[in-house]
Amino acid sequence: MKNKAIVAMAQKHGISVPQLYVKYVLQLDAIALPKTSNLEHMKADLNLDFNISNEDIESLKTLDCKDYGEFSYFPVFSGK
Repeated sequence: MKNKAIVAMAQKHGISVPQLYVKYVLQLDAIALPKTSNLEHMKADLNLDFNISNEDIESLKTLDCKDYGEFSYFPVFSGK
């Protein structure tokens, strides 16, 4: 949520970072599981009437983001 490249890309598209995350996953034909229990956030996060360009998709694929916050110790994230 604080990665400067991701924040800049979201701003470029005029969307929030969670919207960018959800749309990115959907454009990869994967299942997005938004993490919120707040109905208003969920509605906002699912306002996905935009597309991420192929160039931006490729940029997102190559980002070196390995900070999973408080959950970094889980084996699935830590590589252990």
